[in-house]
Amino acid sequence: VEHQSTFDEKMIFRILNYDATIYINQVESKQEVYPVGSFVFYTGDKEWKSPETLKETLKNIPPEMEPYINDWRLPVVELKTMDAR
Repeated sequence: VEHQSTFDEKMIFRILNYDATIYINQVESKQEVYPVGSFVFYTGDKEWKSPETLKETLKNIPPEMEPYINDWRLPVVELKTMDAR
């Protein structure tokens, strides 16, 4: 879980790193590998504008390579848009 009050264009890389580190630690410690879910609580005044997938941050992906490039999704929860109940 990350908390952000401002935009961070590179947030997707931070979350990808957190998730990958957890997976690597599970594998290296010979644990069962469990799913990792990360998300960002965003409390800023403006609508979130930063990329929410890895592919959105990558430049000039050749069309023939696009199906082979892994993507990573950044779930963003914009708290100001949530019902207070």
